[in-house]
Amino acid sequence: MDLDEAKPRQISSVIRALDVLSDPWSFLVLREAFFGVRRFDGLQRNLEIARNILSSRLTRLVAEGLLERQLYMARPPRFEYRLTDQGRDFFPPIVGLVTWGDRWRPRKSGPPLDLTHKDCGKTLAPRVVCGACKHPLSPFDVEFENGPGAGTETDFHAPTTRRRDSEQNWLRGRPCSVASTLKVIGDRWSLRILRECFVGVKRFKDFQSSLAIARNILSDRLDLLCKEKILVRRRYQDRPPRFEYVLTPAGYDLYASLVLFMAWGDKWRSPPEGVPLKLRHKLCGQEATPVLVCGNCGGPVRTDNVAYHMHYKFDGQKPAAKSKGAAKSKGAARSKAAAGARKRKPTAPALAKAAAHR
Repeated sequence: MDLDEAKPRQISSVIRALDVLSDPWSFLVLREAFFGVRRFDGLQRNLEIARNILSSRLTRLVAEGLLERQLYMARPPRFEYRLTDQGRDFFPPIVGLVTWGDRWRPRKSGPPLDLTHKDCGKTLAPRVVCGACKHPLSPFDVEFENGPGAGTETDFHAPTTRRRDSEQNWLRGRPCSVASTLKVIGDRWSLRILRECFVGVKRFKDFQSSLAIARNILSDRLDLLCKEKILVRRRYQDRPPRFEYVLTPAGYDLYASLVLFMAWGDKWRSPPEGVPLKLRHKLCGQEATPVLVCGNCGGPVRTDNVAYHMHYKFDGQKPAAKSKGAAKSKGAARSKAAAGARKRKPTAPALAKAAAHR
């Protein structure tokens, strides 16, 4: 077991949900499943992933209940991996991450995908609302209170992710706004820090106390989140100088995704006692269950009522790009070799052999 895993942590539906995606390879396999890629060879081709790594991630996602292994050929036996209800329920928070990536990490060529809500036929405008009153949820009109499942846990397994080792793995394969988002916040410490920000934690010592995190790791992640303009460092004391870390507009915009991950974790990963944290919506006074809807028609957003259009071509084959100069040099070399072959005279043994065959 990794040393970080032996430390107690607060029970959190958000973190339990993100434990599934905080490993880049697990996320990428799940992403391909949403695009309808179900078979081992297709996953390996699209992700350029070693067979042993892919096999271990598929085994883990099956064990987690997000994928199920189904036989599609008897002789020889061949299997494919299909999304379960748990896996399909990950769709709303992933749409939230798509929206954030399109808005805050835009590509020069535009969004990789257009999403259409089939129920109304319009471009999907995702919105997170309170399940009780259907009004939009915002971090400014929600109060947090402990639920019956609040506490700490040590008996858990979360994949160890090192930020510097995994940054580029997020970007494997097809263009993806979710991957661009998770490249910034996808390691499990950054996500834990953001969760603490949304419950009001701002100061270094308070982060360290609530997360049981080493000072150097906390300092590194806070610097990263400030560099990515998710947090901003603000002085609150002059002598001695002390700073606090507050969410920027881009940071606040991650709220929708985090509460949708919380809803997934409440449904599929809550302790037996109940949910660890409750949201109270100030506008209606009811306990809030976050729900993703289409902003145009108010209808629910699910995998079966959203269509997508890709603004890129991707078949899993990515030929290496060649510069014009390199291609021209290679073509000139072939032409020169051909000309030399035409000018070269046959040798005496070659002439004798040709005469014997006549």
